[in-house]
Amino acid sequence: MSEGAPPSAPVAPEPVVSESPVPMSFSSSRSRVRQSTILGGLLVLIGVILLAGQFVHLDLGHYGWPFFIIVPGAALLVVALASRGVIGEGLAIAGSTVTVSGLILLYQNATDHFESWSYAWALVFPGAVGSGMILYGLAAGRPGNVRAGSRLVAIGVVLFLLGAAFFEGVLGIGGYNFGRSTGAVVGAVIIALGALLLVANLISGRRNPR
Repeated sequence: MSEGAPPSAPVAPEPVVSESPVPMSFSSSRSRVRQSTILGGLLVLIGVILLAGQFVHLDLGHYGWPFFIIVPGAALLVVALASRGVIGEGLAIAGSTVTVSGLILLYQNATDHFESWSYAWALVFPGAVGSGMILYGLAAGRPGNVRAGSRLVAIGVVLFLLGAAFFEGVLGIGGYNFGRSTGAVVGAVIIALGALLLVANLISGRRNPR
């Protein structure tokens, strides 16, 4: 330091502001609240069904046993929609598959039309798989899952309608057969659907060459 120069004033250190950490348990607590709310609603619905069965003398053992499949599937969906990652997506697909299977069994048990499994399987796979992907994609904000699930649901619905037209209208497994004009219309619709699928595949193949 040169003589005569005033000493430099000491610089005060800047105060360090510590950021308050965001509690990690906040999102998990919200997920638990959402799970308990939906589970509570399911329990209320089950109780209402049981009470209604007592008052209207409904044979729940005969007509209501599919609910033992539907309710666990819906519970799996509740857990899946509150979860994230591969586990949540897998639970959503499993829950949707179980729930749709229970709904199909509920219809078949009420109408005694179990022969419809010959084409109703398309609603389970790929239909229910796609539904689970859509629900999880909407809950987790993943549009890719929604698009892929929508394609699977569309394929499942088309397979279901084609199977219903063939097994019910042509083979008559449910006691109903198409007339000549109805059969011609259904055949034309099936041919048109097949042609649309072929054209769509050709167009997508040209847009995305390997």
